[in-house]
Amino acid sequence: MHGVLMVLGAPDVGKSTFARYLYLRLVSEGKRAAFLDGDPGQSVLGPPTTIILAVGQPGEGQFPPDGEVRRWFIGSVTPSGHMLQLLVGASRLVQAAFTLGVEIVIYDTSGLVDPAKGGLALKQAKIDLLRPAAVYAIQSGDELEALLIPLRRSQRTGIIDLEAAPEARQRNTPTRQAYRSEQFASYFQNARQLSLSWTRWPVFPAPHFALEGLISFDDAEGFSRELGVVTELDRKTHTMTVLTPLRSLEGIGSIKLGDTNLDRSGFRDYRV
Repeated sequence: MHGVLMVLGAPDVGKSTFARYLYLRLVSEGKRAAFLDGDPGQSVLGPPTTIILAVGQPGEGQFPPDGEVRRWFIGSVTPSGHMLQLLVGASRLVQAAFTLGVEIVIYDTSGLVDPAKGGLALKQAKIDLLRPAAVYAIQSGDELEALLIPLRRSQRTGIIDLEAAPEARQRNTPTRQAYRSEQFASYFQNARQLSLSWTRWPVFPAPHFALEGLISFDDAEGFSRELGVVTELDRKTHTMTVLTPLRSLEGIGSIKLGDTNLDRSGFRDYRV
């Protein structure tokens, strides 16, 4: 089997656990596989606000993969309001995987499936864009059926139906927030203050920086090298100081802004 294997499901149905199992099984069988962590809020591979591709080696028995890594900055901990950026990022990361010689990409998608919030429309767009070889649909009821029924009739992709894991742990909003804070704290553990003039680089979508705003230092291809938090800002001189794990500005092609701020006292994300 070659191509993208997409795992769909609402939050807390065992989706990520199954995606990891699928990845490990494929690499144990000698496949060159990659894992695409597509949840910008509850990521297992990197800092929140990003989606991450990690490439594995055939035969390895560990997770996360220890090969090449690519990140795409979404700028938010939720796909809502950032669906275009999420689609672009997923497409670019899948392309990068195949360029690196990967045979199969396991795409663990976000848990947004609420039709009223655009969840199923987003999943449909991902399927249309990436044309997965198979979709693994994990349901506790019939929450995905509005998406799956026409897909089954169209035969655009193979559908594998799975029941939600009964032992899957339910996580409420405070628990999810606490997890993000832990992830951010770990990511910025060895960060340092870096001063720069933002006029040296293109800034997307515009240089509207804010104190405690989360930004991404991207390479020339648009992939995120590292994140940063604005700690000082001088609009008159167009300079700022950023807390970031980045050690050098060499190779930075642009700066990207999101709409997420980070309280550095507890690494709690918030929106203004």
